[in-house]
Amino acid sequence: MELIARLGDREETLHVERTAHGYAIALGDAVHHVGVAATGDGHFSLILAGAQHEVSVQPRPDGAYLVTSASGESLVTLMDPLVHLARAAHDAAEGGGRRQVTAYMPGRVVEILAAEGDRVEAGQGVLVLEAMKMKNEIQAESAGAVTRILVDEGQTVEGGDPLFEME
Repeated sequence: MELIARLGDREETLHVERTAHGYAIALGDAVHHVGVAATGDGHFSLILAGAQHEVSVQPRPDGAYLVTSASGESLVTLMDPLVHLARAAHDAAEGGGRRQVTAYMPGRVVEILAAEGDRVEAGQGVLVLEAMKMKNEIQAESAGAVTRILVDEGQTVEGGDPLFEME
């Protein structure tokens, strides 16, 4: 499984794989083998590089996790890479005006839900992109008009390819 972890201003891609004795976590070129035992109520005992660490992981209402250990507290956010890319696209679109929505991963356009000239609300589906055998509805990031549809049903797209424009 791949995750994006954010700690303060730092973001890292983690590759997490379950093993017979815990997890293998790849961070950059390094792989860390972590043994995990849940001790109840969000408390865990971790074995990392032969050392034992007691941590508490408490979910917060904003989706982040407060991680507490002997070395202090940290606020950690974990995201699916698709959610991360969608949020980045949304943040870029906050400026208003005409904006282009791009594919955040390779896939195939399986359905177009809105036509050029249609007014859509924030969160309303504009098209459906099938990627990795999953259908992902690509939604309008804000209310506005679909000014151009740049793809056709059945068309294959790469990550970063333009899908539609809104104003």
